[in-house]
Amino acid sequence: MDSFKLSEFRERIDNDAGLKSKRKILVGLSIVMIGFNIAGATLHEANTIIFKLEIKHHENLLYLFSISILYMTLRYYGYAKIYHDQLFHLWTKRMLGDYRVFSYTPKLEEIDGLLGKIIDVWPGDNPGIQTPNYKVAGVFKRNLTYECAGQDEIHGEYAYYENIELNRYSNNWKFRDFLNLLSFEFKYQLEALLKYRESLDLLFPYILSAIALLSLAFRASPTVGT
Repeated sequence: MDSFKLSEFRERIDNDAGLKSKRKILVGLSIVMIGFNIAGATLHEANTIIFKLEIKHHENLLYLFSISILYMTLRYYGYAKIYHDQLFHLWTKRMLGDYRVFSYTPKLEEIDGLLGKIIDVWPGDNPGIQTPNYKVAGVFKRNLTYECAGQDEIHGEYAYYENIELNRYSNNWKFRDFLNLLSFEFKYQLEALLKYRESLDLLFPYILSAIALLSLAFRASPTVGT
């Protein structure tokens, strides 16, 4: 992962006040919910600055927490989506930089590596294939995308993107090749998760909110005070 881009990426996350505030609220709600359902915490009354509330239907309070957690998870995702996309771009670029996955030799204008088996366009006519992008198109569906140039009689030259569907098999590209590609994907994704703190920082609120919601489903008996 490029050190300059990584440091710039970290600075953007650390300085994003909106993301930090949504993460703080989501984590706080999730911890309280887990405390109710797993740790055996009880709630008898809620104090505010001006008045005191007596809570009679404690179970309904948990459902209110659940709705709040779901809402804040969606809000958090809205702020975090751009960083998920940037993280994906960074680790997939590292994967495509692995000569075993993809390599381009300028002198020979040849593409080698695993993906060389499925790429059937000549880099001389399509220079965009020299630096393709990796795309998740669905569950176990992967594409390579690369920039192309076209010509329009009215607007002149324009740019567009071509897709190479990696789930289409042939004599050169077989299902085992696709599975081999997924193994490389898993390796680089796992490396990004363990090696770079940003991945866990972004994922932790989702994990905590999922645990909080599951704790309600597995709640054996009421733990809130009567």
